[in-house]
Amino acid sequence: MREFLTDLSQTPLALALATSSWVVPAMQSIHIISIAIIFMSVLIIALRVLGFAWGDTSMHQTLDRFAPWATLALIVLACTGVVLIIAEPIRELMAISFWVKMALLVIAIIISLRFIRAVRGDAGFAEPDVVANSTLRRNALATIVIWVAIIFMGRFIAYDPLIWGSLSPISS
Repeated sequence: MREFLTDLSQTPLALALATSSWVVPAMQSIHIISIAIIFMSVLIIALRVLGFAWGDTSMHQTLDRFAPWATLALIVLACTGVVLIIAEPIRELMAISFWVKMALLVIAIIISLRFIRAVRGDAGFAEPDVVANSTLRRNALATIVIWVAIIFMGRFIAYDPLIWGSLSPISS
């Protein structure tokens, strides 16, 4: 794997991205802004589900207002993530933190899609005074925790050998 990633890091595109003084910092900045947009959108929706915010707004309306922001930011996040991986494939793809982050991201997306389907499929959620059931509330809490963990794992990529010690393939 390391040999493949070393070869990948020596491709003309990877070298151009990695040696540019602005590409990686710009992509990282856009990546972080995208994560912030997703997290805030998810947080507001989750707080509505939990009954702590937007109580005069239906879950349909809350979802209609904030889900498109999260979706667009997720697309931008994926695009900037690909650029960052191409620019630094060993640092990214050999990091345990990266793979934990990716697994958590898949879980977050699955929970979000199930939530959207549940809310869209229940006409009662079009009413502002409808309270979410316990399953949706648990999922809202889980989603917040998962996104916080995704944010931390993303930050931990830079410190993977320090966080994971000898388990990290980067330290080998």
